[in-house]
Formats: sequence, C-alpha cells, structure tokens
Amino acid sequence: EISGISSMLVGAGLPGGMGATPSDLFSALLKSRTVLDSVIEECELKGYYKKKTMAETREYLIKVTKIEVSPEGIISISVIDKNPNMAARISSSYIKHLDKLNRETSMTVGKRNRLFLEERLNEVRGELEADEDSLKKFQERHHIISLPDELKEAVSIMSTLLAEKIQKEMRLGMIRMYATEENPEVIKINKEISLIEKQLKDIGYEPDPKKFLVGFSVPLKDVPEISLTLARLMRDVEVEQEVFAVLTEQYEKAKLQEVRDTPTVEVLDKPEPPEKRSFPKRTRIVIIAFVLSLFVGIELAFFFEYTDKIKDKDEGKQWGEISQELKKGLFRK
Repeated sequence: EISGISSMLVGAGLPGGMGATPSDLFSALLKSRTVLDSVIEECELKGYYKKKTMAETREYLIKVTKIEVSPEGIISISVIDKNPNMAARISSSYIKHLDKLNRETSMTVGKRNRLFLEERLNEVRGELEADEDSLKKFQERHHIISLPDELKEAVSIMSTLLAEKIQKEMRLGMIRMYATEENPEVIKINKEISLIEKQLKDIGYEPDPKKFLVGFSVPLKDVPEISLTLARLMRDVEVEQEVFAVLTEQYEKAKLQEVRDTPTVEVLDKPEPPEKRSFPKRTRIVIIAFVLSLFVGIELAFFFEYTDKIKDKDEGKQWGEISQELKKGLFRK
C-alpha cells in the first residue's frame, strides 16, 4: 500500500529588488542537497529505502517528493510512501530544515546594517564607559567639576561637530558594504565629512591634546593645564554620548528592518498521515483484477475448446490429458 502526504507553506518578506519570489526561493532550497541530506539523516532514510549510498538515497527521495508553487505563492510538499506515518514525518522534516537553512543563510540589507551597528555600538559603549570613568576620577582627584563658560562653549561646539562627523563615517561604512566609491550616496557623504573637517579646522580643532582649543579667544598659555585636560575629557564624553544615542536609535531601526526583510516560513497545513492510500486506488485494483480475470477466462476457454477438438488424435492425447487435469483443478470444489 502506498500513501501520500502533503503540507502547505507560504513565504513572505523577501527583500525587494530580487528577481525570485520568496516561494521560488523556498522551492529551490527544498531541492538543495543541504535540505535533502538533513531530511535523510533525521528520518534515517538510507536504511529505510535500503540504499547503499547517500547519492542513491537522495535520488530516490527526490523521486518520491513533489514540490509545487501555486500562483498565490503557496508551496505544496507531497511525499509518497508505503507508510503513512513515515510520509508525514518526511514532510515535516522538509519544513523544519527549510526554515533552519533559511534563517542561517538570509543576509539582508537590514541584517548587514544591524550587525555593523551592533559591533560599533559595543565599541562606543566601551569607549564611553572608559571616558566617563576617566572624567570622574580626574574631577575627584583635582576637585574640579565644571569649566569656565567660554571653554564650555568651545567644548560644546567641538563635541557636536565631532559627533556628526563620526555618525557620517559610520553611515559611510554601512553603505560601502554594498556600494562602490562611485555611488552617489558615498560621494555625497564624503563631501559632507570634508565640510565638517573644514569647520573643525576653522575653529582651531586639533586631534593632538597638547594643541586643544588653539584658535579660540582664550590664549592657550592663559588656560590652566587642569582646565585643558578637563575640557578634553568632557569633550570626549559628550561626543561618545551623542554618538551612542544616535547609534542606539539606528540599531533599533536596523533590527526592525531585519525582521521585515528576512523571509519567513509559515506553515498553513501541518503534515498529517493520510487516511486513504493515494496510489493505487482500490477501485482501480478491482477493475484491473476483473479485466485480467476476464482475459484469462477467455484464453482458457479457447484452450479447452482446442484441446477437446484434437484429443482424439494421437498428437493431441497428451494435451487432452493436460486439459482434463486443468479442468479438475479449476472447478474442483
């Protein structure tokens, strides 16, 4: 007895710009060697099908599996097997390993951005904690809490520009993961970064701590070393805080985008052991048996008639004996 089992899936959420639909993608994945081998191993089909190699088992599994995609994008998986429970088990295994492979291999724009931002967020978090700790220890050691108003203004301006520069550099890093230097967005951001660097230079910003605040109205020689160090520490903390806040917001958006972009497998009808055989039909078996018996009966009738005609002849004596024996055997009660 042969049984068939089918289940229905639907794919949703494949990122735009790709030629294949989610259902086409899933249909191809279901036929991949990775999924087939996983199904074979989980259901122990090599021994079940009595095959010597994985290649033979894979070939047989493909033969008894039917995968169809409807115009609505619904995927139907049908597995034919003599055991209804095994048919259901194989179909369930297909779904399980399709979903697993899909989640492992999906790398959407949202996911790339999320991974990039996650790494950068962890770096900034560490830098911010270190800067805050350094500032706190410096203030406690020198008993100084704040800066003169003019230095506060200088720190605020520099912090804002530096934070903006860092944000644009991170944005540029994300775009470069899938775009070249000739990309219009890359060119635009590079120009914006150059403009910020010019603004920093105009107000006297120098990465070198010893030249910090050069260019402001307060002469460097008149600013105490302690105040300069405090200003630099406060600037670093402010920059990291601004960057961290923006990164956190972008990171949450990237996570939402990743969820939207990642193709998901939704099971519409779970596989169940079939209640009736799918092939061959019982009615068909009865019809075939009737037709065969009819042909056999007609052939036997002709045979018996022929042997009756020739049994009085020498060459037909032996056939007559055989005919009598057949009649006895067929009509024996």
